[in-house]
Amino acid sequence: MNEKPFKTYDEQIELLKSRGLKITSNNVALKILKEENYYNVINGYKDLFLDKSSDEDKYKIGSDFMEVVALYRFDREIRNLFLKEILKIENKLRSLISYTFSEKYGNDNYLKFDNFETLEGSGTKPKNIEKRAGHIHELIAEMQKDLAYSIDKKEYIKHYMNKYGFIPLWVLINSITFGTLSKFYSLMKPQDQNIVAKNFGVVENDLKQYINILSSIRNLCAHGERIYNLKLEKTKNMPNSNYHKFLKIPINKESMRYENGINDLFAIFIILKILLPRKEFNSFYNNLNFEIKLLSRKLTSISIVDVYKSMGFPKKWRMIRKNYKKS
Repeated sequence: MNEKPFKTYDEQIELLKSRGLKITSNNVALKILKEENYYNVINGYKDLFLDKSSDEDKYKIGSDFMEVVALYRFDREIRNLFLKEILKIENKLRSLISYTFSEKYGNDNYLKFDNFETLEGSGTKPKNIEKRAGHIHELIAEMQKDLAYSIDKKEYIKHYMNKYGFIPLWVLINSITFGTLSKFYSLMKPQDQNIVAKNFGVVENDLKQYINILSSIRNLCAHGERIYNLKLEKTKNMPNSNYHKFLKIPINKESMRYENGINDLFAIFIILKILLPRKEFNSFYNNLNFEIKLLSRKLTSISIVDVYKSMGFPKKWRMIRKNYKKS
């Protein structure tokens, strides 16, 4: 078994230099590597700077260590920007889902099987009805687990249980994960989903997919994962929207899907455009645009266009701000 040998900071710096990466100040590089970790900065963000014609890790002529660091820090800043807006949407979803469900089914009835979409009587194949039943039971089990944990760990949950003998959904809703919240919405009855979706100005099936996508991105952001060049799995691809059409994004002839805004960061950008109030989206847009311009000024061996391609942002992405059609 080949083990990767440990390298000191000085050895890491010399390795980068030997691969063609310009390092003007060893002291600055040393400080950054101590603070940020070689793997996080280099292995996570080197790809755009590598010479693709080389079989080894060789950097393009003129590539500078501080460019890689700039891309790394850019990713961290936009990750925080995206997370902030996703949390706003998540909070609104928690409020709307708990209110809609509680209004219809009561304070303590949210763990009842029949209050979810069982597909019974829908003409669906028996195996799919059985599969849906399994998903509902899994959700109820997850909710019960979250409830038991919260009673033990959270004082306000314990207070409700001791005083009323049950925990209302609008109280428990803040203790479940975004993933569980996404699953909860996906298993609600269509008429209940529609009530929630109308508050965002979208149809329930699109909102279901948006939530599914955002729950994954939220986890990436919360754990400090790289997002600027993310690629969503097929089950989490973005539905087509009016914004794709408005921006005249080309369609891939093989997949018949848009080339941008389907499985990349631009897809998340479009979802935020759709779900956020105009004022909040504009503020997010301005902050993101600022970070992009800041990064652009720090790049020398590559251009911001290279970063756009990794992000899935089309050339005229800024035009989206001028269009307010719903998807």
